[in-house]
Amino acid sequence: MLGIRAARIPQHSMLKPHLLSRKRPALMRGTANKPQPRLNAQAEFRQFHEQARRKNLTGILYVGSFVITFLGIAYAAVPLYRLLCKRTGFMGTPKTEPVIRDKETLKPLEGHRKLRIKFSGQVSTMLDWSFKPEQRQVMVVPGETALAFFKAFNHSDKPIIGIATYNVIPEQAAPYFNKIQCFCFDEQQLDPQEDIDMPVFFFIDPEFANDPLMDDIDDITLSYTFFKASGR
Repeated sequence: MLGIRAARIPQHSMLKPHLLSRKRPALMRGTANKPQPRLNAQAEFRQFHEQARRKNLTGILYVGSFVITFLGIAYAAVPLYRLLCKRTGFMGTPKTEPVIRDKETLKPLEGHRKLRIKFSGQVSTMLDWSFKPEQRQVMVVPGETALAFFKAFNHSDKPIIGIATYNVIPEQAAPYFNKIQCFCFDEQQLDPQEDIDMPVFFFIDPEFANDPLMDDIDDITLSYTFFKASGR
């Protein structure tokens, strides 16, 4: 009887159960890592547009608050500046803040040298007025009150409103220059071809005589400039 030899199957060619079990999780992991579907282009555009709108709105709010804040500061700066100048004589502005004085504290200082108070007036190029002092100068001593007049004339054929600013030269004398009555910072309306006299009632503070920095000052100039009122 012919002997039949059984063929031997190599062990590495046999399919082993544990290898199948390893491949299945790999397939599952591949399925889990599959990228999610992207949003459609229209949804992405709406999302981008909304984000940009929010950023723009935030920027506008910041800029608006910044502008409003500085406009408020600028609007308040003018009256605050005027108040500072009136109280301190800062930047050559005469003091106009009312001070209670009696006959003892406000009287001419006998024996003090005379001070020459000069007056000057000019107008801006936008104002069709003439404006000048009716007297060139007056002589006073500290503590002595004096009255001066300025004349304004409207050369145009329509009513015009003007407003005046003023200063004192030299600046260091301004804290001692006190005005009791003045037309400065008040709107003045002149009809066509109308003229008007504007008074200034003032005195030099008696403390002027006690300040050694005033020893060399004999001349003081009070100067006015008229401008056309804003928006008029």
